[in-house]
Amino acid sequence: MMQKTATKLIQKTRSSVEKFPKASIVIATLNNEPILKKVIEGLLKLDYPNDFEVIVANDGSTDNTWKMLQGFGNKIKAINFEKRGGVCRTRNAAIKAAKHPILINMDHDCIPDKNWLKDMMKGFENPKVGVVSAYDYFGGTSTGFRKELVERVGGYDEAYFFYREDTDLSFKIMDLGYDFKLVKANYIHDHEMVKPKGLKSMINYVLRSWRIHQNDILLYKKHPTKVCQEFLHIKFGFLIDPFWDFSIATGKWEKGAKLSLSSPRGITVLENKTPLHTLAIVLAGIVFVVGLKLYRLKASIKHGKLLI
Repeated sequence: MMQKTATKLIQKTRSSVEKFPKASIVIATLNNEPILKKVIEGLLKLDYPNDFEVIVANDGSTDNTWKMLQGFGNKIKAINFEKRGGVCRTRNAAIKAAKHPILINMDHDCIPDKNWLKDMMKGFENPKVGVVSAYDYFGGTSTGFRKELVERVGGYDEAYFFYREDTDLSFKIMDLGYDFKLVKANYIHDHEMVKPKGLKSMINYVLRSWRIHQNDILLYKKHPTKVCQEFLHIKFGFLIDPFWDFSIATGKWEKGAKLSLSSPRGITVLENKTPLHTLAIVLAGIVFVVGLKLYRLKASIKHGKLLI
């Protein structure tokens, strides 16, 4: 009787291990110490039946991040860069240090539910799936990859520095013939550290948004496919739908959402409470679209690919 019980336990353990493979969770961070600490603590409390590791790569933070990371001792792997080199370089370093077959990118402001990792792994049950995300098409925070495929395509393209790098990596893996799969895996996205505070901070936030969207051109140049055109909302082969650009700044990018001065990252700057608010939001949205088109035109000249 005891032998049968032991045999069943061994079989159950083997089944669980096969269903939930070992994973390496990769975090690139920059000046986000308080929330990053919560993220790591949440990851270390995950309910997972197999081994996993947490690798945090510090991209030249000037706050107390590195000291905080050292406080976790051997509970995590920590990599430090003295100077900022971009999220792609930072993640590539973490990937190089990873030892498990599944890599999962987690942003430094996303705190996981205790079952998050188990729910992420459900997407990899089909061997034809190469990329799994609990964020959106085609990548972002809470996106996992098969490590062998990431290595085969050369990892993150460091030319992106930041933004669209996950989508590029997803597309490269899909080009190998593997599928992309969305799953439901819960986490809390804590935006408090990046929410603009004051006029100067708001201006810098908008300028940064314009700059990072220059990577749309790099993505389209590398992947001039129908999937990429649909992802970027490209019309006539060179124009990103102005109404889509308008939605990015006014909260209408999500179906059924109310008009607001906000971003897809969940940061709301101005809610629509009065007709005056409506006018301000619409005008701000138009200004955002014009600036976005001009920045994309600049990037089009740089990359030799027209997309505005």
